[in-house]
Amino acid sequence: MISAVIIVLREVLEGVLMICMLMASASAMGHRLRWLPAALVLGFFGAFSYAVFLEQISMAFDGLGQEIISASLLLAVAVLLIVHNFLATRHANLPEASAPALAVLGVCVAASAMSMSREGAEIYLYVYAFGVQAGEMASVLSGAAIGAGIGLSLGTFMYYGLRALPWRTCLWVSAGIATVTGAGLVMQATYYLGQADILPGQAALWDSSSLVAESSLTGELLQAALGYEATPTAVQLSLYLASILAALGAMALARVSVKTREYRK
Repeated sequence: MISAVIIVLREVLEGVLMICMLMASASAMGHRLRWLPAALVLGFFGAFSYAVFLEQISMAFDGLGQEIISASLLLAVAVLLIVHNFLATRHANLPEASAPALAVLGVCVAASAMSMSREGAEIYLYVYAFGVQAGEMASVLSGAAIGAGIGLSLGTFMYYGLRALPWRTCLWVSAGIATVTGAGLVMQATYYLGQADILPGQAALWDSSSLVAESSLTGELLQAALGYEATPTAVQLSLYLASILAALGAMALARVSVKTREYRK
């Protein structure tokens, strides 16, 4: 049951923390949470479809379909979080010049739905493999319920914590969370791309397993929140840092666009 708690908690955290951050950020930009039901419906449908058609997905791209699609989903969400940073920074600096509601809500719905699709499918497959097929349904479901409950509680705490901040501070903190989260998603994507031989295999730059093992509870949580990798390669580290720079660059571009608008006035 402990393994079920850890695995489901990790998967839930990856999605819930990001979705709750987007909820708080969208609210700080003056948008209601009417987009959330659409994101949940699309996310559940995507997760179910991903799990049901996993065999066909796995056989695609010469047997590398699961790795390529998982990496694609992770990278797509990371790009959407960079767009979020641009929109949030622009609104924080000049609310009257903020992006149309369709842009903000589109980013929130797409990022949330794609994240839920991937994480939900992982949970479904784990429960099916270790619960239904292995005959440990009671233990797996109990652990999954505990893990999901902890993850949802942490997400709720984050949402209300962000909402308690002044709206401008909420946007800056949300942008910081999005920056780190996006870099973590890129780190995970590099793992799948490495498995698919799209990225070259390299020796690890270091091994921090003796300090924090990836299989430990702390390692699992750090991987969910920050994309922790105990044995990163030069390519993985480079792409991780590139993602952070891209997010910060989007924020800088938003500030420049605001100053340009003010100068033209």
